[in-house]
Amino acid sequence: MFVIKSCIKICLLTALISSSFLSHGASNGELPQLLEISQARLKASQLNDERALELSSSSWLSGLPSISLSHLGSLDNGNSYEQEVSLNLPIKSPGSHRSDKQLKQLTQAILGQQVVLQRLYLSGLLRQSIWDHRIASMKLKQLERKTRLLEKLHVQQKRLTDVGELPLVNLLLLARELVDIELEQIHLKQQQAEALSLFSQLTGRYEMPAKIDESSRSISDIHLPTQDTFSAALVQHPLMKLQSLQQQQQLLIIKSQQAGASDPWTLSLTAKNTTDDQLNDQQLGLGITVPLGFSSALSQSELSTWQQTHSEQSLNRDRIYLELNTLTETLAKQQQNQRDQQVLLQRGLSLSRTITEELAKVKDQSQVSYEIWLRRYMDALDTESRLVLNQVSQQQLHSQQLQALGISL
Repeated sequence: MFVIKSCIKICLLTALISSSFLSHGASNGELPQLLEISQARLKASQLNDERALELSSSSWLSGLPSISLSHLGSLDNGNSYEQEVSLNLPIKSPGSHRSDKQLKQLTQAILGQQVVLQRLYLSGLLRQSIWDHRIASMKLKQLERKTRLLEKLHVQQKRLTDVGELPLVNLLLLARELVDIELEQIHLKQQQAEALSLFSQLTGRYEMPAKIDESSRSISDIHLPTQDTFSAALVQHPLMKLQSLQQQQQLLIIKSQQAGASDPWTLSLTAKNTTDDQLNDQQLGLGITVPLGFSSALSQSELSTWQQTHSEQSLNRDRIYLELNTLTETLAKQQQNQRDQQVLLQRGLSLSRTITEELAKVKDQSQVSYEIWLRRYMDALDTESRLVLNQVSQQQLHSQQLQALGISL
């Protein structure tokens, strides 16, 4: 009996020594470098349309020049006729120039915001891959540690079973626990491989970064924030900014159309020749046609189309805001729950250690007592694993909050 109790105590001491697999500290510059690599690979994989690169707009014409020709002959006198040729140039009005300048600035801002949004999208994929891989790796490490402890206990129990001091069913119980662990390891290795596959597609690398904790990047007022603080933070989100810029662009276009800024001023260069029996007159002339902006230049069809587009953009903006708002609040609550769980897990681990140690002191090593002890022993190992994984989950949630707020790597 003393030998049995000694074996149990040795296993307990080995199993319940706290160990940490976490890599603390601020994230180094490796994550931003990985983001740059992902962007470069994505750009290289896309087929550039050379024709699109050649597209441009005229700085002073609002359309193509036109030539008009006319020949008029007299019905009464066949020797009298008039010929006229005119070159018409649709010149942009001052209002059109102002509108073009504003549209160009908005377009550049939209393109820049789309690049920011692309960085955020790639950051989300990178964060997903590295954290899925880290979580799976941590769980595998905990299972491997659990396996080593159970195998050590199995060797000790087998030696005692061979000499008749313990029943065979004790070994079978341990073997059953080891089979469950192997099944879980298969699932985790698949998750690990899928995360590594996504990471390699993004970066071309097959080795995960060592430091991925972004906890040093503070999220001010993220926990139980005021509505004003939340609104101010979400307005800065790349998706919200892009929606705002697109609405400004559409509004500027419709206003310029309403004011008739898109209607050109037509400059005409005319050459005219009039000939009859007594006269051969040649004339050169210059004319300009200016649209009068007394009322709206919009048709009801154009106005209805813009109103529908504006309504759809507003609804989409509200939907994005509500989704981001809900997601950020949910992540903040989850992280607070993880902190609460951390305290309870530490208490639970302490209780599990005490219970298992007390059960190990029981002199009556009946089958029921052994099964109870083994279950408590497994609970202690599981609680310790949950404690370690809970710390990693808090780091992961912090990265998810950064992502939800639109903050790239």
